[in-house]
Order: sequence, then structure tokens, then C-alpha cells
Amino acid sequence: MVSANNMKTCVFVLLAFFSVKVGNAQQYNNWYFGQKAALSFNNTGYSTAPYTLTNSAMDTRFASSSISDSAGNLLFYTNGETIYNQDHKVMLNGNGIAGSIYSVQGSIIIPHPGQESIYYIFTNDDAERDPTNGYRYSVVDMAGDNGNGRVILKNNVLSFPGSERLTAARHADGKSVWLITNDRFSNVFRAWLINCDGLKLNAVVSTVGEILTGADQRSGMMKVSPDGKQLCQTQQYSIYNTYNDPKRFFQLFDFDNATGSISNPRKIAYNDETTNACEYSPDSKYLYVTRHSLFISGQQTQFSVDQLESKLSSASEIIASGIRIATCFGPACSSNFSTLQAGPDGKIYLNRKTSKLSVISYPNIKGTGCTFELDKIDLGNSGGLGLPSMINDGPADPYNYFASKPIDSCRGIVQFSGQTAIQGTVQWLWDFGDGTTSLLQNPQHTFTPYNQSYKVKLTITSSGSCGYIVRKNLVYPRGIFTKPDFDYAVRCDSGYIRFVNSSVLLPDTSAQSYYWDFGDGNISAQKDPVHSYAASGTYQVKLKMTTATACVADSIAKTIDVQQLNIQTLADQSIDAGQRIQLFVSRGGTSFHWSTSQWLSNDSISNPIARPMNTITYTVSATDDAGCNAIGAVTINVKNQVTGIHVPTAFTPNNDGLNDIIRPLLGSQYGLKEFSIYNRWGQKAYSTAVMEEGWDGKVNSHLQDMGNYVWKLNVTDAQGNTIKQNGIIMLIK
Repeated sequence: MVSANNMKTCVFVLLAFFSVKVGNAQQYNNWYFGQKAALSFNNTGYSTAPYTLTNSAMDTRFASSSISDSAGNLLFYTNGETIYNQDHKVMLNGNGIAGSIYSVQGSIIIPHPGQESIYYIFTNDDAERDPTNGYRYSVVDMAGDNGNGRVILKNNVLSFPGSERLTAARHADGKSVWLITNDRFSNVFRAWLINCDGLKLNAVVSTVGEILTGADQRSGMMKVSPDGKQLCQTQQYSIYNTYNDPKRFFQLFDFDNATGSISNPRKIAYNDETTNACEYSPDSKYLYVTRHSLFISGQQTQFSVDQLESKLSSASEIIASGIRIATCFGPACSSNFSTLQAGPDGKIYLNRKTSKLSVISYPNIKGTGCTFELDKIDLGNSGGLGLPSMINDGPADPYNYFASKPIDSCRGIVQFSGQTAIQGTVQWLWDFGDGTTSLLQNPQHTFTPYNQSYKVKLTITSSGSCGYIVRKNLVYPRGIFTKPDFDYAVRCDSGYIRFVNSSVLLPDTSAQSYYWDFGDGNISAQKDPVHSYAASGTYQVKLKMTTATACVADSIAKTIDVQQLNIQTLADQSIDAGQRIQLFVSRGGTSFHWSTSQWLSNDSISNPIARPMNTITYTVSATDDAGCNAIGAVTINVKNQVTGIHVPTAFTPNNDGLNDIIRPLLGSQYGLKEFSIYNRWGQKAYSTAVMEEGWDGKVNSHLQDMGNYVWKLNVTDAQGNTIKQNGIIMLIK
């Protein structure tokens, strides 16, 4: 264990680029993962995507973690087996780390809260292939090898046996960190504290929830919500297991980030699907999970992303809150929706074993307004199946921060306030970025000019405590939004469009005025208006925002396309009476209803089977996730229509696709009550009340002998009268 040096003086440096409280997000501004895939989040925001890096030396399937300094400069990265320095070379003593590239959460890097140059690397092994190492830790000293770092402790045992779940969360004190592990084949959770003195080897043990058993429980993920109050645990259950398996679920727990204890388990299982990964929205209100339907022979697997209100009280309430924000099915989605990870830009990223990442751009917005985009970012190289593991920092350190609030937007007057939890005699030094300073804890400052941003630095010096904290943001004296922006959800011509004001605002948000021009001659002064368009078309929508003093105004314009849901159905067909034909709806719709169910296998799916006896037109109503509706129709012309009651005299159940099934052929005026088959000894071989079904010549999966069989038929006519008939059929092999 690395112990902290005795420290007489503690210096906290806080820089502000937004006038809000934020965590140490810059240390995760560089992501290295997959097969030499890498991204940088330096200089990104809500409207800017991360950019691709091409300098990675690492190859991994799942496990990865990377760390940067407080300015966003890369320090090192690892796949749990090898550590690479900032020059993308193997770090001194960085080979032979006892993790595994196949472990889902195979590594995580945690800075020592009390020693700036010291970093812990926690690893676990592949619980499926080689579960011999358990959870281990190594220590990197960045002061070694001329600033390139060296490994000073390697592969120390933490606990055994380990699963592939490993996560970390900020302690309630805003400085310390909890490392959370989950024993293999167990409901034992361990929370390990890393504070100013280093790693504490006496874990907080919680025995809670379901005991996960079987091969599939070894892998999966754990995530703690940014507010440090909830823990999600998933198991990456095989798609080849059967439906309705009771082991297909994930769990939610309460997490106490002050004590490290885990409690109040909720078992979440629904929709005959299994959950791969989970991640929380930055405001901790919503939980996102990736799911897949289980494999059925001859069918493809469906992958999806769901949004849940995870802070609801009961499992049933959480399940009921679920909204499916994305679905992927067919050849374009042959790869699993595997890993979710929140980025330092406030977005959530999804990896699915391709060279592209998918993105949830506004995860704090409920429903599809969160904006899921499939394959949004091109990596150039395969991303593998994982994304870097990191501390799930909350949006603010409640103990050490400074805040700023413009109090006169037109004159550039800003009120600052500083707060710290460090002990001892505290001294404050403000550098406002314009050549002036202050020694007050809560100074007021006038910026000239006021309509630009300033880098403001606060240095806190203390005779007690340990460690340091860095905050990097900008102060905008004018007190207006960084950039106006809005999102919208198209509901269709006959409905409405809900506009959501997504402008990035600074603390002075009081008494803002809004002016919307919808591009069709209508306007609104609401913050989040709802507007109906009279017709389909392309419209330019403009949002203008103004401060209370009207000294600053900015605007943004977007072009939107308003149109109805369009669907495509099967073209009109001609068939023989009783011939099987599959109907379908393509190009849109998530729910369906066929207006007549006669001779139809299912009237609420997109692709039912029809066996009409007479010419008939099937009409389908399709509805999408936005509530838009469209109507389609297909006519089936029956060449030899059946107007009465007819039962064939013979059939040949030899699986050649011709006459394999015997069934009655009934005109449209008849309804089937019972069709039964009896053998020569009077034993019932088959019976049904479903007109579309028929006998395949088998009893208990065994093909019956060739010969004559008696059929009995019970039908009703249009007036409700009962008609009974019987006759002989021949089974021919």
C-alpha cells in the first residue's frame, strides 16, 4: 500500500470555465480502448463531438482504462495486462499485469487523493477462462522514468474469487474514492476506500440481493449513479438460453457513498430479454440499459436501448417507467449492444463491436428526446466490446468549489464565492484572468469588456488536510447562455411538435425572454412550446433568447422536416384457396392492427400468415413511437374461391410442401367450431377450432399409418345456425 507523505501545507487550485460546480472530468478526456481505437474529448461540449486519435498502441477485447492530468493531457492507459505511457510505449515495469483483456470491466485507474504522482490500477481476470487471479492492484508513480511513469508495485492481491464487475465512485467527502467489487458466484459486495492515506485493505462488506450462479453471471457490469446513491449490477446472459429463464434480470441497490454500504435490492426483469450494460444520466434520474432478445433458431436477435426512471421506489414502478429509445434488428445489427459509458461531455456512448460508436446526446431528457444516434462516431479501428472504465464522478464536489453569478449582465459585475472542507488556517487567492486578484473568500469583480470569457483561478492554501483539487471552467460576465439550442420531437401532420429548449445556460438564468418563430407565420414566447403545423413541408425554426436587461441577445435557427408516417405493404397477390401467404409491413411502424382477422394467424403483428378461401382485402393500421399513424392495404385474389364447405379427400404429409396438411376449406360466411380426425378404431387423432390450422398426419410427433380416417366438422353459418358434417379422408405416404 502506498502511504501519504506528511503534509504541512495543502494547496487547492480551482479554475472555472462554467459558472457551475463540476467534477474532475478532465482526467477522462482521452479514451483508449478496442483494437487501437482512441478518442479525445478535449475542447468538446454539448454541440461538439470528440475527435479520433490514431496513436494507440493497445489491443483489447473488453478491458481498458486511461487517465489524463488536470489539463486533459494523456498520462497512461492499460488493457489490464500491459500499461502504455503517454508516448504509447510500454511503461517501465508495465508488462505482466495480472488482468485480462477479456474481462468486461477488467481495469480501472484511480488517482491517489493525497499524492499527486501516484495512481492505483485495479484489475480482475477473465472469470470465464482463467479465474485464478481475482481482484488485484498495481501502483504507478508518474514521477518515475523522467515523467513517463513506472510501476512501483505490481499485482498485489485484493480479494479472491472475483467476477468481471469492477467500478468506482466518489466518496461523499468529494476527495476519496470507493472501489466496488462483487465476488464470483456470490451476492457479496466489497467497497474499498482510497483516501488521503492511500488504499484501505479492510473493505466494507455487504451481503445483499440475488446470488448469481451459472456460467453467465461471471461477466456483466456495475455502475454507480453520479450522485453516489445507487448501484446497478447486470449479468451478460447468453442469447442462446431459452425464454422465461428466471436468471435473466439485473439488480439495483441503494449505495451509501459516505459508508460504502449497499442495501435495498430490486430485481428488474421484463420483456423476455436480457440486459448487457447499464449507465446513468448525468443528473442520476435515468438509467440506460442495453438489452437483447434471446436467440430463436432461424431468427435474428434484436438489440435495444431502454431508458428507466431508476430512482422510483419499487421494481414494478421502475419496470413500468421503461421507454425503448432505440431498436436494432437484422443484418445491420448483427453485433451485440455491449458497453455503455458516460463521457466527460455529458453524453453517453455505446460500443457494439464495430468501428463506430453510437451516442445518446441528451441523456437528461425523458423519452426519445434524449436523441439516440446509431453509429454516430467513426473510430477508424474496431472499438472491441468495451469502453474505458472510470470513476463515476458526480456533477459537483459539494465540499470544495467556487461559484460565480453575474449580478449585472450589462456592466460585467460578477459575484464569486468559495467553499472548502479542508482543515486548518485557510488563505484565498483569486486570479480573475484580467490581471487583477483578490484575497477575499467571496469577492465581487467587474470585468471589462464584459462580453467575453475569462479564465478564473482560485488557489486555496491550508495548513491541514491533504491532496489537491482542480476545477477548470470559464466565467462569462454577461451572464447569458453559452449557446442557444433546442431539440424537437416530430409527432406528424395531424399532431404536434414539442420543442425543448436545450441551450447551455450559466447561473444567471432568471428572467430570460424567449422568442420562437416556427417558420409558418406563428410565434411563441414560451420556453418549451408545442406547435402544430397545418401541412407537411420543410420549415425554418428560429429561437432568440434575451437577458432581462436586454443587453445581450443570441439566436439559432434549424430546418425541420414535417411529414407523415409512410409504410409499405405487400403488393396485391393471386393465390389458390387455402394457400399460405405471408403479409408484411415495412418502412416504419412499431405497432400494428389488421382490420379483419379472418383467415389470419395474428392481427397485431407486422407479418401475419393468411390462408383465405375467398378474395379479400386486408387493411393495416401502423403506429410509430412518436404516435404517428398510417394506413395500408393489400388485396388477395383467390382464383378458385370456396363459397361453401369443402374438405379434401386425401393428403400426403411427406414435407414436400404440397398437400402436407389436411384442413377444411370454408367460405367467408362460415365459422369453425371443431374439426376432428379419428382413426379406424375410433380414437381421436386430432382436433382444432382454429380455421388456419390443420392436421399434419402426426400423433405425438409420430406419423400415422397410411389409410382412411374419419373427419367430423362442426361449423356455424352467418345466421348462427350449427352445421355438422363428416366424411372420409385418405392419408397417403
